[in-house]
Amino acid sequence: MLTSGLLPIAGVFGIALLIGLIVLMSAEETLTTVARAAARDISGSFWLGLLWQLLAAPLLLVIVVGCAVTIIGILAIPIAVLAWALAYTGAFTLGLLAVALLAGRAIAGRGAGSNSRAIALRGLLVGLAALSSVWFAASLLERVAIAGAFARLVAVAFTWAAATVGLGAVVKSRGGILKLRFESTTTETSIPSWQTPTPVSGVVAARRPVTTTPTHSHASTPEP
Repeated sequence: MLTSGLLPIAGVFGIALLIGLIVLMSAEETLTTVARAAARDISGSFWLGLLWQLLAAPLLLVIVVGCAVTIIGILAIPIAVLAWALAYTGAFTLGLLAVALLAGRAIAGRGAGSNSRAIALRGLLVGLAALSSVWFAASLLERVAIAGAFARLVAVAFTWAAATVGLGAVVKSRGGILKLRFESTTTETSIPSWQTPTPVSGVVAARRPVTTTPTHSHASTPEP
């Protein structure tokens, strides 16, 4: 039936929204930092995320081989593999939520008279709905042979591309911990020492300090 295909998608949307709310309430700054990293360079984040996907298996192999050197390390292999899986899963989840937040802000806008958390919540809700809408459309077309298969392929590719961009943004921002360089350059301006900042009109140019060099006065003899 039609509802049988929509229920799993609605369930995934609800779980993603719940996780997004938890991340937003506990690590809003981290989520917004990753979203800014993705917005700053979408193509660069995509290629970096693709690189880290290709490095996933080699990194796991290096971890396993490194643990297998010693007997104690062999016992720690399951823990290391679990940590590797959790790290990648968390990075993908955080990145996908950041891309959803970025897309939701682009669709819904910032709005007037709202605080930052309300804006982020609205953007996250709209972004997750936009990402889920592709899967809802694929579910509606699943009974059509060619169109259903093509729609599902588009949904998979769209979700994978968004998750890849998000993974690259997570790596770029060091998991949302690293402050982006452009934030500090846009919020801080260098003011020369001879200018005086005022809270009303910004920077007012004051008189430049003039350095005077002392002159030696010579005694002049009056003319006869």
